[in-house]
Amino acid sequence: MTISHHLAHAYSTIGTCPFDEFNVLVIDGCGSPYDECFDLNGAVIPEQHLILPVPHLYCEKDSYYTYRNNRASSLYKDFSEMGHHGETYRIAPHTTKHTIGGLYGAVSLYCFTNVDDAGKLMGLGPYGRAKIHQDQIFDLRDGRVFVKYNWMPRFGKPARTFAEFAKNFQYYADIAYWVQREIERAIIYLVNSRLKMADGENLCLAGGVALNAVANARILSSTNVKNLYIEPAAGDNGLSIGCAYYGWLEVLKKERVRHNGSTCFGMPYPNDTIGKSIDAHSEAIDSFFQILARNYTPATFSAGDRCLRFDFGNGHKPYNLIVKSNGVLEYNNSPGAKPNCLIALDKSSFYQVIFRPEYWVEILKSNRVRISNPVEFEVLLKMLNMEALSKTLLSHIKTVISAAKTVKAKPASDYIKKTAALLAEGKIVGWFQDGSEFGPRALGRRSILADPRNSKTRSFINSEIKFREDFRPFAPSVLREDVSLYFNTDRESPYMILVDQVRPEWRDKLKSVVHEDDSCRIQTVTPDWNPKFYELLQEFKRITGISVLLNTSFNRRGMPIVETPDEALQFFYSCRLDCLTIHDYVVEK
Repeated sequence: MTISHHLAHAYSTIGTCPFDEFNVLVIDGCGSPYDECFDLNGAVIPEQHLILPVPHLYCEKDSYYTYRNNRASSLYKDFSEMGHHGETYRIAPHTTKHTIGGLYGAVSLYCFTNVDDAGKLMGLGPYGRAKIHQDQIFDLRDGRVFVKYNWMPRFGKPARTFAEFAKNFQYYADIAYWVQREIERAIIYLVNSRLKMADGENLCLAGGVALNAVANARILSSTNVKNLYIEPAAGDNGLSIGCAYYGWLEVLKKERVRHNGSTCFGMPYPNDTIGKSIDAHSEAIDSFFQILARNYTPATFSAGDRCLRFDFGNGHKPYNLIVKSNGVLEYNNSPGAKPNCLIALDKSSFYQVIFRPEYWVEILKSNRVRISNPVEFEVLLKMLNMEALSKTLLSHIKTVISAAKTVKAKPASDYIKKTAALLAEGKIVGWFQDGSEFGPRALGRRSILADPRNSKTRSFINSEIKFREDFRPFAPSVLREDVSLYFNTDRESPYMILVDQVRPEWRDKLKSVVHEDDSCRIQTVTPDWNPKFYELLQEFKRITGISVLLNTSFNRRGMPIVETPDEALQFFYSCRLDCLTIHDYVVEK
């Protein structure tokens, strides 16, 4: 069977929230068409007479439900007509004409060239200036939100490239500041309007707009909502959870069982498998050159045998590629060989290339590689099909793991203490534990962690590990019992979807997790479904006196969060992470 977009969002909260009776508000960019919704009975539907002649051209924009006596009821469903104005205006929703999420996506496209980068606007906004833009983006009336279009002609300079964005950073930051304030105004209006229909202290939020952590905090400070549950996977990835719960509760008529709050639905990996994977990846460069020596396109240099040396520095052994005059390619590790071309780069950059060949161009353009003879290096590149070599390497690693009878890597019984000590020394650690999180936030199962006291850590992780924009902030993870020590509001935020202000006395001490406006998007940690991460924070506190860690997702720009041990190890070796704690193994470079 099929259910509507907003109903699936609603059931994702019905199945996972901690309340017995509550209301649900779904806000996003574009839901299902009117004629695909069967949750209309009993709901107020404004301007229904305009919808009925063309129901396929009006889509859900926000929906309000109440859950009482184990039953969900629709109270209000607002629809917006479709309308594409991208050719008329540079900033305009690209699907429905009057949705909060659609407008936010349009501004994301204007600033970042991508409609899916809307979350970055929250990070960019604090760099903007108040009163630069004072138009009202939304018309708020009769309990509804409408996008105004009269301000749009003023904006005709969308960023086409990152270089263009960087050159005009303040221009785009001012827009992000203004849009964020207007989004908050619209959301607060919508919440207050819906509460008049079915009041109550418990509100659940879903839909992509519910990931706006700044607006979520405003709901708690500016409305009558006392208890706010935000579906951790509030975006469209959470629809699968909603469909599953709808099937359980409404199709199979099963009992609603109180969820334990965990978002960690990923599969755990056996220690033996992890150990074998560590062994295989630690020898990946040797394996790559062995494979390369068997898989290449013969080529000849103009002056007989040539030696091209890869030098990784820091005491690592060199790799010499010998191209014979007959086109045969060999390799060795002899430090005495005299190279005709020296390729000097750090080992992590080379790992990055052999696992993700598309990064060759980026690395060659950067200052991370030095090539003494570019002409001969070009000849070498023509001999190598890097994409095919990378696939062969990955296949080889899988074969090695499955065939391994023993494990060389040794687990550490005190891995949490070791990791805490490394963090306290200033090391940046990949943290991989148990089943992964479901949703966009890393919550202590697939995380990159660091000491928040070092003011340079943020820029280093952004540039050297995440490869993303330098304005992007990082979140603090903190022991639940210590939240009020560092932040203004003693509030639970287990899913990293609420912001708070840092207390003045801690702003300089937690530099790497404090944003431009002294705010933080907080994760509070308890032992109930995150025991290892909780224990790590406790141990870090014992060493340093601070129970806060910088926490960001275990991935880089354009890459999903790592799921498997292989993905974690490939990422670890291909960036400047210092250590990887993967279950009870502590891997250092």
